[in-house]
Amino acid sequence: MYEQEISRRNPGCFLFLLDQSYSMGAPISGSPAPKASALATMINELLYAIVLECTKDFQELPRHYFDVGVIGYSGTGVRPLLPGTSRRRALVPVHQYAGTGRLVEHSHTLRRPDGTVVEERTTAPEWIAPLNSGMTPMCAALGMAHKVLRGWVKQHRSSFPPIVLNITDGEATDGDPRSEARRITRLTTADGAALLFNLHLSEAKGESIPFPVVPPPGVPQAALLFEMSSALPGTLVQASGYGDRIRPGARGFVFNGGAASLMDFLRIGTSTTSLIGEH
Repeated sequence: MYEQEISRRNPGCFLFLLDQSYSMGAPISGSPAPKASALATMINELLYAIVLECTKDFQELPRHYFDVGVIGYSGTGVRPLLPGTSRRRALVPVHQYAGTGRLVEHSHTLRRPDGTVVEERTTAPEWIAPLNSGMTPMCAALGMAHKVLRGWVKQHRSSFPPIVLNITDGEATDGDPRSEARRITRLTTADGAALLFNLHLSEAKGESIPFPVVPPPGVPQAALLFEMSSALPGTLVQASGYGDRIRPGARGFVFNGGAASLMDFLRIGTSTTSLIGEH
């Protein structure tokens, strides 16, 4: 299981669920940036990386190796965030979102080997804007994800199962999310069950708990998110290059994550990009 090659005939699927509640305005651990801004920046970088992975010839559109969706949940509701998506069509092929990002200029300060400091300016596409507002309707977001993926698995019976990455900094304010999580992980293709991975973002400086084998003790929220999370398939672990850092049986879950943990989480969760064939 979890061995199907990614191709245009059998594309993969990534669905990102982004907590955009009020508390996401607090700084993320390991960075002065607000959690909402750090999350939006890394999601945009990842969306662009997926475009590049699907581009074999820059004279052509990116190939349809993945369907991708981003759903935000906050006090303003639950809604798809990628341009061209809607509640009725929350997933789009990579080539359909690739050219819709707003080009934004970024400046970076670099220190050269000789000690001099220079400012480098780069331009990159931005699809997702930071937002932090209101409550945390995680159950509703998971419910929308189930509805979206139920149709996708019916149409892609031979594909690698869809991967859902839920990134939050708090507890659901609309009920117990475990039942909605189970509905997602009961969806299947011929290659296995849908995968749900969860990352708990934090502004605290405490130690991050990445990819545990057992639930972190004494923290009910951590135990709940651990229970919701799928075990990491060996194919993903090996494809990610993190095989020496992740124990067998580990869950796709990070608790008390900061900026570095968020980056690792997204890289591992989307490592099926390395399973792309030449078809």
